[in-house]
Amino acid sequence: DWNTPKQGGRRSSWVRNRTVWTYFRDYFPIRLIKTHNLLPSRNYIFGYHPHGIFCFGAFCNFGTEATGFSKKFPGIRPSLATLAGNFRLPVLRDYLMSGGICPVNRNSIDYLLSRNGTGNAVVIVVGGAAESLHCAPGMNAVTLKNRKGFVKLALQKGSDLVPVYSFGENDAYKQVIFEEGTCWRALQKRLQKILGFAPCLFHGCGLFFGNSWGLVPY
Repeated sequence: DWNTPKQGGRRSSWVRNRTVWTYFRDYFPIRLIKTHNLLPSRNYIFGYHPHGIFCFGAFCNFGTEATGFSKKFPGIRPSLATLAGNFRLPVLRDYLMSGGICPVNRNSIDYLLSRNGTGNAVVIVVGGAAESLHCAPGMNAVTLKNRKGFVKLALQKGSDLVPVYSFGENDAYKQVIFEEGTCWRALQKRLQKILGFAPCLFHGCGLFFGNSWGLVPY
């Protein structure tokens, strides 16, 4: 069963339509705004920005049906790409696949765009973990250095590139950003290469008081 995540996974409409995701959507709140029709006869790569701390917008819009993706884009199946290491964890891997989430590697994306028919939309957070180290309220800078492979892939597979922007993603938490050249910054980048994600030092608000520190998103 190790190959299932990179061969389309096991999407479950029941998991994608669970009521809990509507509460998740309404907390922030999160909305999906459509600006163009997408043809079911084509395949797509969505370039999503920014990453933020937890990618709340990407998960809610493309990993669930809370914002009505399938109704706004009939015939299109979104597949949010995430770290391949997540699919090595029991239970979590099955839950991710049931939401239509796939590993962000060439084999998985190649299968969806070449051997799974049409109407597939692979959602790639192009800045990845490196971009999360720069996220802060009011700041937006896309990280593209050595990360243009998604453009080459779209050209090779004949897929259309669709830009996606998440307004407010960087406002969910406040991060302590270390200056380039400091030992703390070097440690963050080193751990990012080892773990695959960036260990960020961040905080939100308290559970009961909005002006206190805590882990509840703003």
